[in-house]
Amino acid sequence: MRIYLLNNTRPYHDEDDGYSGDWFNCPVDFEEVKEKLGVEHEEQFEIADYELPFDLHSDTPLWEINANCRMVLELEGTPIGNEMKAIQQKWFSSFEEFIDHKDEIRYYDVGDGAALAEYLICEEYVFGEIPHELQKHIDYHSYGSELEMDDRYLFTTSGVFRYQ
Repeated sequence: MRIYLLNNTRPYHDEDDGYSGDWFNCPVDFEEVKEKLGVEHEEQFEIADYELPFDLHSDTPLWEINANCRMVLELEGTPIGNEMKAIQQKWFSSFEEFIDHKDEIRYYDVGDGAALAEYLICEEYVFGEIPHELQKHIDYHSYGSELEMDDRYLFTTSGVFRYQ
């Protein structure tokens, strides 16, 4: 995660390699920005480019970028963190909304609809407790196909997610 910041107090000069800017790893240390770009205040630079798992505007405050990056780092390595972009695109209109509702997302460590169906029926008892001798007669593939078409579920290579 990184952003490209431009010093907006210095004009473009061909002989000085163009704009006065640099890439910074996130979360960004403002002291490093001050040192590299020669600025004293946040109003003296603008965001020109970024490589982040969320969208930015050129006037997004640095504290907000850093807060979002810390959230991403907190989720890093988790199933929700690994599929963050797909989850956000499926159910949320913004990164902030995703963060606000991340605890309402359920993760199932299964590979397909049939495995999810079997888990829901045999482990979570979605249809009540079914005697063991009847479980072998259940068509998990058929029920799994229905679950795959249900908007409450997101099937990914990392597993299945459900937003409650």
